[in-house]
Amino acid sequence: MFRLAHKRGIAAMRGFTLLEGLVASAVLAIVVLAVGAAVSTGRQVSVEGQKVVLGAMAADDLLAELSTQPYDTLLGYDGYEQEEGSLETLDGEAYPVSYWNLGRSVEAVEETITLSGVGVNVLGVTLTVTSFDEHRVLASLETFIPEPAE
Repeated sequence: MFRLAHKRGIAAMRGFTLLEGLVASAVLAIVVLAVGAAVSTGRQVSVEGQKVVLGAMAADDLLAELSTQPYDTLLGYDGYEQEEGSLETLDGEAYPVSYWNLGRSVEAVEETITLSGVGVNVLGVTLTVTSFDEHRVLASLETFIPEPAE
């Protein structure tokens, strides 16, 4: 009797059944698909984050360049636009290749602001620089440049 029970135990422990193999394969396939989807999503989010950072840098660069221009020329930049892939400095130097899919535009508006508490009106130009790609606005930066005193 001992031998018969012993043989049945060995036979039961010989290997996986077909059903167990199919279940293990299905679990493995689901895990591989989930990891692949997570890696793909992570890569896409990383690329979008890099694009937003480059957009903010491009907008900041143009705003800094505009703030060095003579005051009486600032309103002439209203409507200035550089299409995607054609970024260059105001002096005509091309941007690095990493900016290939970015564009930017400028809005210049003359306005008067009142300094609260002092009651002084200041005339100046508000510059808004917007960077964008083919799908959306990436960054929009604004600054007020007061009219120089005479």
